[in-house]
Parts: sequence; structure tokens; C-alpha cells
Amino acid sequence: MIGTRRNGGAAVADRDAGAAGDAPAKPKKVGPTLPVTRLVLPTLVFCLGVAGEFLLPNHLTYAASTALCYGLVGLGLYLPLAALRELPLNGGALAGLAAYFFAFHAHGGSAGKTALGVVVGVGMCMLVSVAGGLASLVVTGLYFAVASLVVQIGIEKVVFSMGWLTGGASGRGVAQPDPINDFFTTTRVVFLIAGLVCLAITLGIWRVKKTKILSNWVMTGHQPDGADAVGVRRWVQKVVIFGLSGLLIGVAGVLFAFVNGTPPPPPQFGVIWSVIFLAIPIASGMRTASAVWGVAAVFTALPIVLESHHINPNLLSGSILLAALVASQSQDAFMARVRNLRRQPEVLEEIALEEGHAALEELHEKPITATVPAALKDELDLRGPMQSRALVGTDVCVYFGGVKAVDGVNVRVGPGQRVAIVGANGAGKTTLFNALNGFIPPTKGTVTLGDLDITSMPAYARIREGLGRTFQQPRLADILTVRQSILCGQAQNDDLVPRAEWLMERFGVAALADIPVQIVPFGTRRKVEMVRALARRPEVLLIDEPVSGLEDEEVSELLEVLLELQAAEGWGLLAIEHDLRFVTGIAEQMMVMVDGKVLTEGSINDVLADERVRQVYLGEVVSV
Repeated sequence: MIGTRRNGGAAVADRDAGAAGDAPAKPKKVGPTLPVTRLVLPTLVFCLGVAGEFLLPNHLTYAASTALCYGLVGLGLYLPLAALRELPLNGGALAGLAAYFFAFHAHGGSAGKTALGVVVGVGMCMLVSVAGGLASLVVTGLYFAVASLVVQIGIEKVVFSMGWLTGGASGRGVAQPDPINDFFTTTRVVFLIAGLVCLAITLGIWRVKKTKILSNWVMTGHQPDGADAVGVRRWVQKVVIFGLSGLLIGVAGVLFAFVNGTPPPPPQFGVIWSVIFLAIPIASGMRTASAVWGVAAVFTALPIVLESHHINPNLLSGSILLAALVASQSQDAFMARVRNLRRQPEVLEEIALEEGHAALEELHEKPITATVPAALKDELDLRGPMQSRALVGTDVCVYFGGVKAVDGVNVRVGPGQRVAIVGANGAGKTTLFNALNGFIPPTKGTVTLGDLDITSMPAYARIREGLGRTFQQPRLADILTVRQSILCGQAQNDDLVPRAEWLMERFGVAALADIPVQIVPFGTRRKVEMVRALARRPEVLLIDEPVSGLEDEEVSELLEVLLELQAAEGWGLLAIEHDLRFVTGIAEQMMVMVDGKVLTEGSINDVLADERVRQVYLGEVVSV
């Protein structure tokens, strides 16, 4: 079984033998639990909020309400920043847009007008956020940051100059609640309402983080190809993320106007404040929502503490940004150090135990059985045969300018067939794979799955139709756990979760299910990606150099598992591999590619007997 510990030691063997002799009852497996340390910061932030309501004087309670607004904008920017790795520089303009539209419609004080103002203000913010986010479908990275900055400046120069909207110099008043008594003044009631709104939003974000939605978002931004490989519509995820970001920033803008009794003047929503808002999630380390609230409180407290020193606001904001960037760089260096240590078993075990993963200890102490849990056997056939269709590529060509990476290749993988593609580096093997999967559009030719022409389908749609694939370099997001990486994306069947759990056992990665991918060794990542592809019951599985990074014994075990599953389930297999021992063990048919063309193909024995194939592997020049 793949991943079994081979050198358990005599002490472990003796202990296991003794345990078998006593035949004790099998302990109930305990799933991962949330470490107590993870609760410290959320509890502290919540207690600070409650203490602020009852202990702070009125003028500082107002500052605390402002901190909540800052934190809410920071949370809104946190979504595209952490999930998509995009740098939005228009947070200030979006918040101002919501504040002014809210005040414009809510002016007058009636409940109906207030509700209308909230809907219009938040809706306008979401609309502009989504429109700006659509730019991330075309440009990313620095180019997206520049595009968002253009939106920021455009709103400042055009919208904020409209006196009828902003209310001019005097502003436009917004109704606030009346005081309840001498202690619960209007300021305290406003802080209470703002706090409850922020608490509800935080709980909502926490709930979303517990679902597969978060994994889809992370894969979209961190591993786009990996997202396609699990059937995720990336453009939909981006629209949703920027829509939710606009929702949070829009609510913050409404609260800005509500807390102040009138929207702040336009300079408070300028570029400088957009930079400060963006620095909040960056300085928080982009790990938890509680950290964002904590940093927002510090950002609010700093100007109050330093007010008597008459420090220039621009200098202060620049210093805050610099500190945030330094903190971010230090965090990246720290995480890189953790990744470098992942090969040391004792460090891996220490980190895993700190995260509450008791299963890792089992991996070091005894082999993992590759059996289907009895309860699952009664409910589902996790390894039953299925109807598969043939994947056929006809006259497939892929040209990059004048370079013919793939030139007129025909390939067919029928149900139950196992085909291997071999050739030297640069022969066009992976490019052909990408053309069959939809990651690269073919210049000419057609690709069909059964009777369905999938030539024009994007990659995610082909995955949903029944293709599965792995990559030369595993496309897994470091910040997700092994289980999250496997279960993300579009499920092809209702049995995704139980089948994934069974496959993790079968491939020997079940004990690492709740371990972050960033500390998982490279060879194990390949197994995780294999489980992810097989969990969706593909009709044709395409694997690209699957044994790179595996030891000889692991290669033999992988071969055994794949042959067993393929024989039982009937899917087709197309493999690229340089290791001829694996190729001869897995394949029935073989194609040899040279310079984008097929040199020869046929049964594996006939192809290996071809003298030209020997020349390819000896590095000699061959004419096609």
C-alpha cells in the first residue's frame, strides 16, 4: 500500500505484536480539532469589543466605531488579496461611493428611506467592485493594481466632485438612534449596532471558510490550472469574490456615514486612505479575520496616541504601509523556512501535532490499512465499474508562431485501454496533453469524448464531462490541507466525499488529510493530485510523469494501485512518463513522439523492439 512506513523498528513491531495478542478494542478515530491557541485572538478581539462598549469614554467609543469601519473595509480587501492574490487599490473610493449614495437616499430619517439608502449604497459599491474585478479576467498582478488605481482616481475626480451627491461642504445628515439612558448615549448605541453588524459578518466569513467555497476561491487565485483540473469556473469565482468584497466595503461605507451622522468629506476616501485600508489585511498576515480587526484597532489608536505630536498624516500612512510590507515579507521568509524543513520528519510531526492532527502519529507507528470502511461498503460502491467513453484526438496540431509543437497527431484512448506517450524532452508530449484537456486550444484538429465534440470546450468543462488529469508539477495550493485540495471543485457524483476518503486510505495519504500541503513532501503531493483526479470518477485519466519524485518501491505500489482501480472501474488511461519500468508495467499501447510528430506507435512490445525508439532514448538524431 502506498505510503506505508517501512522501517518501523523492532520496538514498534514488538508493541504491535503485543497489541495484536491482547486483541484490545480498536480505539475510535478522533478527527482534527481546532487548537486552543486558535481561539485566543478571536476571544481577545471579542472581549476588547465588549469592553469598549462599557469602559471607553464617549469620544473613544466613537473612535472604536471608526475602527470597526476600517476593519470592515480591510476584510473586504482581504478577500481578493488572500484568495486571488490581487492588489485592489480602490477600497477608499468604493467605501465613499457607498457612504454618499446611502446618505443621499437616507436623508430625511424615515425607516423606508434608510433601508433604500442601504440597498442603493451597498448595491452601487458591489456593482463597481464586480466591474473592476472583471479586469482580473484580463490582467493580473501589477496590471490589475494599476487598473484598480485608475478606478479609484476616476471616482475621486468624477463622482466625488458632484455636490448634489456628496452634499457639498455641509454634507448630508443621516439619522442616528436616540440615547437609551445617561450611560447608553447615542455614541454607545451606534457602536453597539456597528459591532453587531461586524460580528454577524465575521461569523458569516467564518462559516464560509469551513465550506468548499473557500477551497475553490484559493485554487482560483493560487493554482488556476489546478482549479480548471477540478472543474471550477474561475470567472464565476472571481465575480463572486469581488461581489462579496464590494458587499463588505459597501456596508463599511454605510457605517462610516452612520457613525459620523454624515458621510466624511471626500479626502477621507482618497488614495492615501485606500493605501491605509489595503495595509490593514497585509499587516494582519492575511490569516484570520480576527487579525484584521486587531490591526484595524491599532491603526485607529495610533493617530489618537500620536495626535499631540502633530505628525503629518501622509508620513504616518506611509510608515504604516512600510511596516505592513516589512511584516508581510518577514512572514513569507518564515513560511519559506517552514517549507524547507518539511523533509525533516520530526519537524513535520511537531507542526502536525500543533495543528491537532493525531493521525500523523499513526502513520509513523504502523501501516495504514487500505480497506473500505464497512459502513461505506453498505451505502456505496466506491469502486464499481462505470460507463466510459473514448477520448479521440484527430490530426491535432498546436503551433506557437512558426514552431510546430504538435504536428498532426492522432491518439485514441478507449474504455479500459492504457496508452503511454514517451519521447525526449521537448517532443511535444505535454503540449498534446494540454490540447486534449483544453489547457491549450489546438491550432487544428478535433478532440472528441465519445460522440461529443469537446474541441472548443474550456478545460474546466472537459473535466466536468469526464476527463481527469495530473501535472508534471502538482497544482496544489500550499495553504489548503490535503483533504481540502482533494474535495475542492465540481463533484461529478454524490459519492465524492466517501470515495475521496477511501482513495486517501488506498494511496496512503489519509493520515495527512488535515496537514497543510506546504509541508507535504513532493512525492506525496503527486499521490494527493492522483487521488483528486480519481475521486471524480473520470472516464479518461491523463497523468503527466506520475512517478517523478517517488522511490522505486513507491513506483511499484502506485503501479499496482492504478492497475487494480483501472481494471475494476474501466476508465481509459493516457500516461506520459520517462521511466520505462513504469511504462512497461502500466501500458498496453505506446506512442513515441519526436519533434511534435509520432515516430511510431503500437503494442508496447512492438514499439520497444523498434530500433528507432532505442535511438530516441540513446539521444541520437531520428528522422520522422
